[in-house]
Amino acid sequence: MKIYIIGGGSSGWMTATTMLTKFPEANITVVESPDTPPVGVGESTTQYFRIWAEYVGLKDEEWMPACDATYKISVRFSNFNKVDDTPWQYPFGYYIQDLPQPDVYFWNAYKNNWSNDKFAREYFVAAEAAENNLLPIKHPKFNLKKNTGFHFDAVKFAHWLKDNKCQKVNHIIGKVDDFEKDGDEIKYLWIDEKQHEADLYFDCTGFASVLNKSEWLDYSEWLPNDTAWVTRLDYREGHKKEDLKSYTQCTALSSGWVWTVPTFARIGTGYVFSSKHQDHQSALTEFSKFLKYDTDGFRKIHFKTGRKKEGWVGNVVSIGLSYGFLEPLESNGLLSTHDNLLRFCRMWKPNTTQMMRDTYNKAIAFGFDGFASFVALHYALTQRRDSSYWRYVSSIRYPDKGLNEAARVTMMEESHNFSSKLNFFSDSGASLFCVMAGHGWNPFNDVIESEINFHGGIPADSHLNSWTHEWNRDRLGVNPLDYYNRTLYAV
Repeated sequence: MKIYIIGGGSSGWMTATTMLTKFPEANITVVESPDTPPVGVGESTTQYFRIWAEYVGLKDEEWMPACDATYKISVRFSNFNKVDDTPWQYPFGYYIQDLPQPDVYFWNAYKNNWSNDKFAREYFVAAEAAENNLLPIKHPKFNLKKNTGFHFDAVKFAHWLKDNKCQKVNHIIGKVDDFEKDGDEIKYLWIDEKQHEADLYFDCTGFASVLNKSEWLDYSEWLPNDTAWVTRLDYREGHKKEDLKSYTQCTALSSGWVWTVPTFARIGTGYVFSSKHQDHQSALTEFSKFLKYDTDGFRKIHFKTGRKKEGWVGNVVSIGLSYGFLEPLESNGLLSTHDNLLRFCRMWKPNTTQMMRDTYNKAIAFGFDGFASFVALHYALTQRRDSSYWRYVSSIRYPDKGLNEAARVTMMEESHNFSSKLNFFSDSGASLFCVMAGHGWNPFNDVIESEINFHGGIPADSHLNSWTHEWNRDRLGVNPLDYYNRTLYAV
């Protein structure tokens, strides 16, 4: 089997690593253009990156030190609901099994006027640990090798994969000049005026999408952010222990938000904003003021939000930006890359049929659109009205994709039976409820209480009226820098 991967970077070399794992006897070639500079601002992943890492055989102690990588246990949000509001989190891991169902928290929050932003900190080890800047290695319900994502240098990661996992891969520095097709199938490519032929092609060429000319579905009307100012920051002298966080920080500004990604060597940061609501210079000024740094070394990146209608067309599969992109809130970039690669590996058969391609395309579209709705939820529930941007995102009529789940929860429409009314929590819904709670949304209210009482009231064994929870912080964990200095980065 002959495979060509057009484009390098994280997506290209992740694709090569994956294909070597799936097809160890295949003849694989990566074609990198000399004209495509790396972004190199620091990368952030979800915990599901580990599924791909396990599949291709990545071990933390091997690749992390080479890529300035650190563990990520949560995403912390500031000012998304209100200016100067209490920060809230979407942590990794799962609900603590020895605590009552999370509906207990929401009932008590409604009855006792608790702050909903604490929801995640009550139920997730990672959330409480992140708030205290700890790695929760001491807690038996948290697995450092499973319940963590990563922060790392994306450029170094691509190079490490190339040098350590892809020694068998052919490497061409060149540019695709043209290609010839037979129906949906590419027969051969011309690379620097030389003809090349393969059985399968992966398009990792970013937004240019050189090989896949499927229709682009634009999501910018309901996800308007399209530009970012980015830079890297050195750790403050004498403050690295304080500044190297165990989480990604997202801080909302007037027309978007700032990410703060702490790698071991430096901090990657950027201001993602909507150019329809703020001009580039004003955004740079606001970003620089927020950082308290001057603007030397800042770079501007433009991006488009949406996806291809079809990710697998003929013998071409689009991976990474060539398939689709959502703004980096919740680290979608590499999520869709490794998720689509794993879906392809599950779906592929030697004699591919159109039904297989259609099934794959529907599956990745479902996953992508669901995540797009999840990202949109961060804005849809906001109470901010202090700028044209926040007034706009709070007034968007979002398409009925994943947001109907949020409506189902907030309206509690399933039934009038107490147990089924409250039984809407699951591991898969954890992120949804963290976001809703962070925005102050509670599924309970006086109408719901009246309906519950009418239909029999609260069961005596539910303990809904008496539950409280407190963490033993001494058992949570250790400072991240202390941990790295004696393990991954020990000298």
